Amino acid sequence: MRSFHMFIRGIILAGYALLLFKLLLTSQLANYVSPKMHPFIYFALFVLLILGGMQILRSGMNTSESHCHCDGEHHMPKTPASTVFIYSLFLLPVMIGLMLSNHVLDSSVASKRGVQFGAQPLAESSNSQVQTEEKDLVEEYLRDPEGYMKKVDERVNEILQEDNSAVQSTEKENEQLKNDLIGTDKIVVTDEKYISTINMISENVEQLIGKKVEITGFVFRERDFRSNQLVVARFGVTCCIADASVYGMLVEGENVAKLKDDTWIKVTGTIHKTTYHQSTIPVIEQPAIEMIEVPDQPYVYEEY
Repeated sequence: MRSFHMFIRGIILAGYALLLFKLLLTSQLANYVSPKMHPFIYFALFVLLILGGMQILRSGMNTSESHCHCDGEHHMPKTPASTVFIYSLFLLPVMIGLMLSNHVLDSSVASKRGVQFGAQPLAESSNSQVQTEEKDLVEEYLRDPEGYMKKVDERVNEILQEDNSAVQSTEKENEQLKNDLIGTDKIVVTDEKYISTINMISENVEQLIGKKVEITGFVFRERDFRSNQLVVARFGVTCCIADASVYGMLVEGENVAKLKDDTWIKVTGTIHKTTYHQSTIPVIEQPAIEMIEVPDQPYVYEEY
């Protein structure tokens, strides 16, 4: 019976390795994990193959050879029903991942997360959470003022000890990007600098009014949009799609009403500013719209 369990566990480990291999083989890994995390996926694939192979090989040995000589016995499922239930929890994700096709995040997910124009969220921010956090901090300070201030000092020291050269490098790159945007007649929002360009346009909209801009993405609308409004948006990923946020620019024009949600478009127009939910945000006016195919890589990634 022990050999049977070892064999099943080896198959499960190998199954997860095959799932990762499928994503690599079909070039779909970037739809789930940021490229900067890919080395960890390669390492995990290698380890899963080794561990799975070892379990399967050991399952063919006799009981005395396969025993690990631990002081205590390993706990195995005691009934067939418990065996099926426990291993199904691990096998089902593998089977689903291998059999089902890959799915790209769309406007149905964007409607729950809200769109960001750089640091400006399209959905209204909630003040209740901030008030709750402030209340918790006050209560923590009242309970132990000395301990609280010690924690504050430790956190300040940690921040001061961070690599200042990296911060200065980022500031220099942002300043260069800002100068490039101000100095050009037409801004092209590329995949490589999608999020940083959106941030910079949002932060410097006053200086960029009247400039041409070209941007691609899928059509998304908030519930309170007028018929002549939409957002051309992309999902921005930090580590994996679980933390994906939606970035984009507002587009206004009489020719946008007929466009359906999730349609991929290229928009060329002029940057202006408008107010939405009491925030000043950039808007593309007089848009020229071109229908395009879904790109091979629909997501964009945070830069560091």
